[in-house]
Amino acid sequence: MSVAEDEDSWSKLLAGLVERGLDGVRLIISDAHKGLWAAARRHFPEVAHQRCVVHLMRNVGSNVPHRLRKRVLGQVSSIFAAKNPADAKKRLEKFVECWSKDLPEAVECLKTGFKAAAEFFAFPKAHWARIRSNNGLERLNREIKRRTKKVGAFPDRASALRLITAVAVDVTETWSKRRYLDMSLLDQ
Repeated sequence: MSVAEDEDSWSKLLAGLVERGLDGVRLIISDAHKGLWAAARRHFPEVAHQRCVVHLMRNVGSNVPHRLRKRVLGQVSSIFAAKNPADAKKRLEKFVECWSKDLPEAVECLKTGFKAAAEFFAFPKAHWARIRSNNGLERLNREIKRRTKKVGAFPDRASALRLITAVAVDVTETWSKRRYLDMSLLDQ
């Protein structure tokens, strides 16, 4: 079985989720994957799409010499640690002013990705640390990989799906108990 990550593949996945009852989506968090973004716009046009800040920082960092990377990425991180969107924009302007001449590719990468990476500011401040990146999903994927690797070979696809579902349910219960996100804040 071939796994594609183009718009059509993502669209089929999202359509399947909607058919099975997915609703109430308020935010989609991902890297800057064009196929996923296009499919999300098609199926959830009214939903905000948060670009993962961690992935944006990696993209910016790939355009920075190693000797400057810690300093520059520290400044990028401080932009997204701002107390509000206006402060973040001011910090972005200072970054652009500071680095435009020496690091034009890094600056352009950040400027291009800023708006999508700053969507989290529209949500309750208590949620910001959790929704500005897709680290939670990546942790879940690592746990699924760890558990399936431990099992080795599965007798059939259904048994693998049962294990993956059990891991996802376990993580969901853990997040619920810890009040990972206080959903009541969204209604205020």
